[in-house]
Amino acid sequence: MRSSIWTALHGIFLVISSTPTAGLPQLQTNIPRAASTTPMVFAHYMIAFQPPNLDYTNDIKLAKAAGIDAFAVDYGGWSSGLPYFAHYLDVFYKTAEKLDFKLFLCMDVTSGLPGADMVVNLTNFYAGSSAQMKDAAGNIFLSSFENDAPPWNWQTDVVDKINAPVTFLPGTLSEDAEYTASTNQGYGPFTWVHPASSVSQENDTDTAFAAQRDANGNPWMAGIAPWFFRRTASDMNWFHAQDSSIWVNRWVDLLNLKPNYIEIVTWNDFSESTYIGPSDRTPASVLKEPTTTDYYGNLDHTAFLKMTSFFVKAFKAGQTQVTVDPSEEDVFMFYRLQPVNAMGSDSSYPDNAWPLPKNASYIQDNVYIVSFLASDATVYLSSGGQPWQMDASAGVSKGTVAFTLGDQILTASRDIQGAVLNKTGPPIQGQLQRYQGNIVAI
Repeated sequence: MRSSIWTALHGIFLVISSTPTAGLPQLQTNIPRAASTTPMVFAHYMIAFQPPNLDYTNDIKLAKAAGIDAFAVDYGGWSSGLPYFAHYLDVFYKTAEKLDFKLFLCMDVTSGLPGADMVVNLTNFYAGSSAQMKDAAGNIFLSSFENDAPPWNWQTDVVDKINAPVTFLPGTLSEDAEYTASTNQGYGPFTWVHPASSVSQENDTDTAFAAQRDANGNPWMAGIAPWFFRRTASDMNWFHAQDSSIWVNRWVDLLNLKPNYIEIVTWNDFSESTYIGPSDRTPASVLKEPTTTDYYGNLDHTAFLKMTSFFVKAFKAGQTQVTVDPSEEDVFMFYRLQPVNAMGSDSSYPDNAWPLPKNASYIQDNVYIVSFLASDATVYLSSGGQPWQMDASAGVSKGTVAFTLGDQILTASRDIQGAVLNKTGPPIQGQLQRYQGNIVAI
């Protein structure tokens, strides 16, 4: 029986207070060779964003249904939240235990984390939990998110002090696979997507990390995200230069490169519009307040979660192409609700005075169509009354059409899952009250 998390971490808290695409230094560790790993998919979960009533049940059930093996719990990042995060984490683990789901810690060392002792204490505290994620060799997972290395040595100050064998997958924003391997020899890595990289550059980076994995035998965890949009300050204001390609195109690339693990970034980081889980529940009345930070608009990303299950199934089966059962067919679309260069019309929103987000010049005013089919079909889109069609092949296909203002209506030449396909998305408008770079995905 575990002692209280509050008791275990009491000393730590004292420290705290002070275009179309179709079918598309050396460290000693106890990490197993890549050949012994089992393909698994995780989703990055921000502990700073809690579900309604602090009930993680719905999130866990949705993730399990999509084939996600565990949540990588982002712990840290905001110093003001740390005293509460311990409670959230304990509830999360207890709920996962009841639902036979897995979690592991991803220590966010970008800010607000007081020291290596907290990492060790938290990891040891949950190492024996039935909800603790382990690899094929029985080692517990531990990961990190970091812009720069923390002021401690991961090996001597953390890994050596954990009371269980550990597979450590440190996060890196580096695009230099050889350098990362030379400095973190024996570890991970966990690679994130790179906001300024083109599609081909991102694939080149992934290919280099795959080659290093094959050369040194250490596991590689690749990150993948559906979208990026952040506008929290005039200097924290950006898109991802790869536009739509960071999702479908990159999934297809990773199926071929076969990383040991894939982590979806994220399940619920609303602040960067990367979520695939349920949207935030902030009331609409609050969203309309000029001072609110919920600038991402609670837009529905349901389609990204549904797409995940197709890619996860193919990845775990070692397939390089997606195959679809007739009973699981579906067609999705995602798009922004306004032209990228249209600033907000209501000057009472302070952020409407900020410039366009960085990388906005790479963002296209398009609707993106993604089909998962067991056999060929023609997919139709009425974009603001303008017709468009795509001949979609069996498997996964992606199409792109320049949007027209108005309703977006998606149909197909035949029944999908035994029923007529008819999806209508919210209208695209010429200008919103507040600048919006997030997308709706249905």
